[in-house]
Amino acid sequence: MRLRSVGGLFLIKVGRFVQLLAIMVMKPRDLVEFSRRYYRDTKSLERYGRTSLIEAGLTALERSYLDQLPEKRGRLLLLGLGGGREAIALARMGFEITGVDFSSEMVEKAKENTRRYGVEISALVQDFTNLDLPENSYDIAWLSAITYSAVPTRKWRVETLRRIINVLRPGGHFICEFLWSRPPSYPFLIEFLRKALALITLGYTRYEKGDMLWDNQQFLHAFYSEKDVLLEFSGAGFETVFFKTPENYDNRGRAVLRKPLCS
Repeated sequence: MRLRSVGGLFLIKVGRFVQLLAIMVMKPRDLVEFSRRYYRDTKSLERYGRTSLIEAGLTALERSYLDQLPEKRGRLLLLGLGGGREAIALARMGFEITGVDFSSEMVEKAKENTRRYGVEISALVQDFTNLDLPENSYDIAWLSAITYSAVPTRKWRVETLRRIINVLRPGGHFICEFLWSRPPSYPFLIEFLRKALALITLGYTRYEKGDMLWDNQQFLHAFYSEKDVLLEFSGAGFETVFFKTPENYDNRGRAVLRKPLCS
């Protein structure tokens, strides 16, 4: 191989290593804010609010979740409203929708789209990890896409689940997707340097294997152990109704959970 080609490959590897280090200098809330910069971008607003996406409605996979539920109507809390794709489709099916999104711009886009398609929803600017809604108010909570994996640290994810279970009525259901991937495998030296950098910078000292900056745009935690996911669900008090991980890695795992009738 020619010298310049060798040099190019070396720089690519150095770049990948630097990218692995980037996550370590941020604290959990910095990682969330880093991700939200992507969703506040004008291009994201256009992408999630575009007409073709709205008119596509629910995917076949999303419709299959409803088959797991006894409720075919009722109050549904949509966590991650986006441009209103899921909200509009679910409202047309007869659900009474409350949608929340951290982005006021996304909420306004969703309101615009729901008016255009003639459906009514309640749209609120809220962080789904810190819900401020009445207890025991919803029959179903639905966390859009793999947003569960966008919450850093197991502790924060379980706290988020506890807030969600709190707003569900007893017996209510929660639909959740998460990123499923192969177990990460980095050389010992790289793992050591990453953890050392987190300590030196007082950064991401709670780093967990599977944490990444997806496409250098947003934080995601990839699960690779079914036991770990189920422990988070049960740790928040949920019962598992349906749980499935994909046969192939780098895809979506999915679960339908239930709040116990008696706690």
